[in-house]
Amino acid sequence: MGRIWKSVVLGCLVLAGSLAIVHSSGVAEYPDVFSHKDISIEPNQVIERLLVAGANATVSGTVKDGIVLIDGNLRLMREARIQGSIVVLGGHVMRQTGSQVDGYVIHVPPQGFPLLKIVIGWLFLIAGLSLILLPLVLWLLFSLSKRFSVYEKAKKWLFTVQDRWPILYIALTLGLSCSMLLLFSILAWETMFRHAMGVFDNTFIWLVRYFANPTLDHIMIAISTLGYGFSYAVIVTTSFVALAVYRRWLELGGLALSFAGGAVLNFVLKNLFERTRPDAFHLVTAAGYSFPSGHAMVSLCFYGMLAFLLARNAQTWPWRYFVGVITMLLVVAIGISRIYLGVHYPSDVVAGYSAGTMWLLFVISLLMWWEHEREEKMEK
Repeated sequence: MGRIWKSVVLGCLVLAGSLAIVHSSGVAEYPDVFSHKDISIEPNQVIERLLVAGANATVSGTVKDGIVLIDGNLRLMREARIQGSIVVLGGHVMRQTGSQVDGYVIHVPPQGFPLLKIVIGWLFLIAGLSLILLPLVLWLLFSLSKRFSVYEKAKKWLFTVQDRWPILYIALTLGLSCSMLLLFSILAWETMFRHAMGVFDNTFIWLVRYFANPTLDHIMIAISTLGYGFSYAVIVTTSFVALAVYRRWLELGGLALSFAGGAVLNFVLKNLFERTRPDAFHLVTAAGYSFPSGHAMVSLCFYGMLAFLLARNAQTWPWRYFVGVITMLLVVAIGISRIYLGVHYPSDVVAGYSAGTMWLLFVISLLMWWEHEREEKMEK
């Protein structure tokens, strides 16, 4: 059985690397541009998309995928070729004869007050609500489905599958793990080799730092310690001691493997890619390389596994929903804190989440296999 597991893991690694290379081959490398200062796109310059916040833009070149500009004016020169659409909020659009726009133009003139804070506020509100409401919507849909007869039939069929072929659940979890490995491979390729994540990194850093102040600095430092620091050490120690006291040895082994394996994998990946940390500002000191984020990866591995153990032993769905949402918010907050503190790029954090999810799902599938083996031995 050990050889089978090794073969499966090796096959997933080869498949993920191959698909990432195929996905990226033949893609034209036009850069994305984000700016919060006045910017000019020159006549012979070709970019993918342009995002400008609180500044003016002059375009004489080619934009492949459109323009978004907030609280500023856009000037299109006669050589400008915009193959996408244009959205200008709180500014004017000035076009010279000969400029070409293939898509639509949405234009909201200045309103006497900055629209930028409103847009950013809505973005944060939507992001926060989605983290809370999406699991709630799924839970409500699940609750409503209980009223239909097909629910009982599906439930009976799933339990039958679980009893007869428990390996299918393990294979499904392992398959999800492989999909996250593929996602990490694509992110690594786009970030480290194609350098295509610049606009995402710069835009997200600017958004996260937009409301920066001394009070928020202290809050972000405190949140960051939940991913690595004294607070994190207390939570980890308490969790291991609690599982040992209740003699949940397999679950203790799964949590330990997720925790330690995530740390080791993070160390290996950092030294494999050797990406330097951002140098614009540092509110805290951080050693080592940047890609992927260790706080994001290790916290997802540990808190994700802990949430899995708590949720599956919960008796009610509201409690499972509560555990899932709290864990999700905590892990996301830790990742955002690292961006806010200036020690990671957003792409580092996303890569940490994808690699962490891959390892977490692999360990969950391994734990399910251990429990399956134990049940078979007990039956004999």
